[in-house]
Amino acid sequence: MWKGLILLVLTVATISSCSRDNQISGGLLVSSNLTGDWEVFVVDSEDSLAWQVTNEVGLDIEGSWSPDGEKIALASARGPCRNQGACDLELLIVKPDGSVLAELTDNSRTDDQPAWSPDGTRIAFRSDRTDDVELFVMDADGENVKQLTDSPGEDWTPTWSPDSSLLAFASNRNGNWDIFVMRPDGAGLRQVTDGVGDHWLPAWSPDGSMLAFTGNQDGNWDIFTVRPDGTELQQVVSHPASDSEPVWSPDGSTLAFARSWAGGQGQFDLMFVKFPSGKVSHGNVNGFPTDWFEPTKNPD
Repeated sequence: MWKGLILLVLTVATISSCSRDNQISGGLLVSSNLTGDWEVFVVDSEDSLAWQVTNEVGLDIEGSWSPDGEKIALASARGPCRNQGACDLELLIVKPDGSVLAELTDNSRTDDQPAWSPDGTRIAFRSDRTDDVELFVMDADGENVKQLTDSPGEDWTPTWSPDSSLLAFASNRNGNWDIFVMRPDGAGLRQVTDGVGDHWLPAWSPDGSMLAFTGNQDGNWDIFTVRPDGTELQQVVSHPASDSEPVWSPDGSTLAFARSWAGGQGQFDLMFVKFPSGKVSHGNVNGFPTDWFEPTKNPD
C-alpha cells in the first residue's frame, strides 16, 4: 500500500506542475493532506492519477463541481490555518487549474460544505452565521443568500436531487443524527431515516432513486443506501474500519468512500464499491471524496 501511495505522490507532483497548461475534464474530487496542507485534488479512478487543484497554505476542502465541469466550489481558510475546527472557512469558486474566479462569502463565521445544484443556478451550504449550524442556499454568484433550516440542533451536508427539486441533509434536531429531505426553499420537510444509531453524510444517486449515507446502527460506521421515502434500507459495505463520505459515480455503478482506522490520526484511504457485485477496491489515494463529474460523451 505504501508503495502505491508514494507513486501517487510523485504523480501528483509531476502532473500538478503542468496542470495550468492542460485542461482537466472531470474526475473524482478528493480532499487530501498528502502535501502537508489540506488541498483539493482531481483523481482519475481508472488510471490512479491525480491532479492537484489547490496549492495554498492553509485549508482547501470539500470541492463541488459545477454541472458543466468548468468550475469547482470549495471551502477555504487560506493562511496559517491547519486545524479545521479553528478555521474561518469561506466559499470560493475556482477553475480546475486552481485559479480563483470568485469569493462567494467573506465574514467572521464558517461557511462550508458547498453543493452545486444540478441545474447550475444555486449553491447550498452549511453556516454557523446565526450562532447555530444551519443550511443556506444562494445563487451561484453568491447573491440572494437564503436560510433554509432553523432547528434546535445542527444541519449538515446538503446534497441535491438530480432534478434540483429537493435537498437531502443530515440533522440531529431530534437527538440522533438522521437523514431528512426538503425542498430548496426549506418547505416540505420529511424525515428519511429513523432508527438505532446515527445516519449522516447523504449522497443522492444520479438517477434519484437512492440515497447513500454513513450509519453506525451496529456501533461501527458503514455505508448504506435507502430510498428517499425511507424504504429499502440496505447495508452496502461492512468492515471493521470506519467507512464514510459516500460519493456516487456519474453512471451510478460505483460509490467512492473514505476508510479510516482507529489511531489513524485523521488519515483516510479512498475506497470504491461496485454495484451490484459489492466488490470493494482500494483507490491508492489518501483522502476523502466529495464530488464526481465526468463529461458527457456525445455520440458521433
